[in-house]
Amino acid sequence: MKSLSRAWLLLGMALFILCQISLAGDAGRESQFSLGSGARALGMGGGFVGLADDASAVYWNQAALPLLDIQELSLMHVTLFEGSIFDVATFVYPDPKQGGFGVSFMRLGTGDIIRRQDWNAMGDFSYSTWQMLLGYGRKINDRHSLGGALKIVSQSLDNNAAYGIGLDLSFLSNIKKNISAGIIFQDIIAPHLRLDKAQEATPTTIVAGIGLKDIVWGMDFRHKINMGLEKTRDRSLKLHAGAESIYRDHLALRAGYDRDNVTLGFGVYYHRFRFDYAYKFVDELTDSHRLGLSFQMGTPVSEKIRQEQEFESARGNSLILEDRKAQFRLYRDMAEKYYRTSSLDSAYAYYQRALAFNEGDADVKGRIRQLTESRQMMIEEAHRESSRKVLALPIFEGYYAQAEMFYKKGSYAASLDLVNSSLGIAPDDQRFINLKNKIIESRDGEISRLMDEAMKYDKETRYADAITSYNRIMELSPGNAAVKQMISRTGTEINNSQLISRGAESFAMGNLSDAKRRFEEVMKSDPTNLVATEYMGKISALMKEASELEDLQKDEKVWKIYLLALEHFRNGDYQTAIKLWNDVLKYYPGNRNAMNNIEQAKLRLEAKK
Repeated sequence: MKSLSRAWLLLGMALFILCQISLAGDAGRESQFSLGSGARALGMGGGFVGLADDASAVYWNQAALPLLDIQELSLMHVTLFEGSIFDVATFVYPDPKQGGFGVSFMRLGTGDIIRRQDWNAMGDFSYSTWQMLLGYGRKINDRHSLGGALKIVSQSLDNNAAYGIGLDLSFLSNIKKNISAGIIFQDIIAPHLRLDKAQEATPTTIVAGIGLKDIVWGMDFRHKINMGLEKTRDRSLKLHAGAESIYRDHLALRAGYDRDNVTLGFGVYYHRFRFDYAYKFVDELTDSHRLGLSFQMGTPVSEKIRQEQEFESARGNSLILEDRKAQFRLYRDMAEKYYRTSSLDSAYAYYQRALAFNEGDADVKGRIRQLTESRQMMIEEAHRESSRKVLALPIFEGYYAQAEMFYKKGSYAASLDLVNSSLGIAPDDQRFINLKNKIIESRDGEISRLMDEAMKYDKETRYADAITSYNRIMELSPGNAAVKQMISRTGTEINNSQLISRGAESFAMGNLSDAKRRFEEVMKSDPTNLVATEYMGKISALMKEASELEDLQKDEKVWKIYLLALEHFRNGDYQTAIKLWNDVLKYYPGNRNAMNNIEQAKLRLEAKK
């Protein structure tokens, strides 16, 4: 609302000034190029300063150049009275980062003027004047922009010629989505031309106006309206007003009021070409015909921005993919190492980790199946071998002694396996029955003690110690479902603790996206976690104020730091790049580009290890 009020205030002041100076009368001269530029704009009555949405912005309002969406070449030809010709050629080049550029050449000429002396014809001569405009406009912020044009002016009459330099300044404000207002000071620095002994300066002209864009009214129609007030020194205030109705982006009908006369026009659109015609009724003079041809070229600015955003996203996804590949290779190589040394349990564990980073790898899947089958075969072979040994011992003396030894050492599972194997052969042997009861009683007592110990550690948040006790219980009772659930819950607590620690570290370093990802992971398993909830609130508040890349570009000091970090990143110096991007976050906390780049650099560092 503040920016809306400022824009209306500026326009109101401009109109007030124009109205005050309008009291000067209408006896002065004006620029010979005041006819304007662009058959489309002239068909809408001129005064295009508040709309200026095509190549003619080089003349009407250079502040609109950075708002154009595509490069455009525009030509105009106007027939005037007494064989005079007015021609204009214009080219504009908007850039999403550097602003808008434009160049326009305007020429007014009259030929075959009869030279007379004592009323006798003495041949003929010609008169012409031209000006070259070099325009540039740049956004101040999302709503306002400034512009200007350097003018080189020439005038020639018969054998005399003169040159001068002038300057235009302009301003444009987007008041709302479809409403804009602008003002231009033409010839605020006036060109001074001298022909023979006569010298003259182009008077300053001020034009202020409002434009309404893309008004939807009627099926398949879009409408645009412009209105402007023009004041040239020593001349009265002039009104420009007009409208354009476009049907399905193919045909445009136009009408307007230019100073003191009515204008009509139409335009035909075909792909990137546009043909324009305008007609102006001129009192007491031959009516004027204006022809225009425009061609749009190159990639639109909106498309360039979209492609750049897609490139940044693809680059980030590529870095993540590279990191997953690096992690997969690391765990696969570790698994292969253990497999070659016959450490099959370790090999199995690392193959499982590798599979988590590449679930579709057929070789790793095959090796896991192979190890699973091998382990099962080893267990079965061990049982068969134990049975053979028992059968070979009369009265199982050696088998009993071995089971009792395992029992006394606390290896209850091994002792119980031997006892059960013996009872399978001699189920009535009382010695093995008594030993089995003792083993079960001692094992259950040990499980109870370990359970109390694990729960104590759990309450003290000594999760690693708790898991050690739970794992010991699982060794004694492999099928204990309750203990499995407790191990899973405790593992989640450990993981959440690590995620919170790393998330807090990322938050402190300004890497909000990484911190947010970690705290969201915590809240998936523990939605009521107070620490994660508090940090998520802080992150949401900061991200609401997150700045964009365009904000950094406007800050020359910070933009240099950002580019320097990017250079170090491309050269593989990720540590320095991270440090510099963290410096950027000190000035612009929550800047998405800096945070994403830091995360990508960290992934590259991890892949190097």
